[in-house]
Amino acid sequence: MMYTIKYNPQAKADIENIIDYIEYELSAPMTAERFARGIVAKIDMLKHSAHVFPISAYQDVRIYDIFARHVVYKGFTIIYSIHGDLVIVHRIIHGSLIKE
Repeated sequence: MMYTIKYNPQAKADIENIIDYIEYELSAPMTAERFARGIVAKIDMLKHSAHVFPISAYQDVRIYDIFARHVVYKGFTIIYSIHGDLVIVHRIIHGSLIKE
């Protein structure tokens, strides 16, 4: 099955904030660019395989949707849910903020 990806406004803001932090606070613009390409590629991968990842057991993930799932990219947790042929990306947050 092929899914369509939709980003919630907060997920878009999360990506922008992470990239800004890497670029400006860490003074690493090339790293920020690589991170941006990588995380978008990881999310695009969900177009083909969103169903592969199980519904999360973590309460900090399931607060976004009772059937929320997650996948990790470089220490960041991408929280999403599947609704028919639509994948909704809810948040991208640092993995250290996820508690069981």
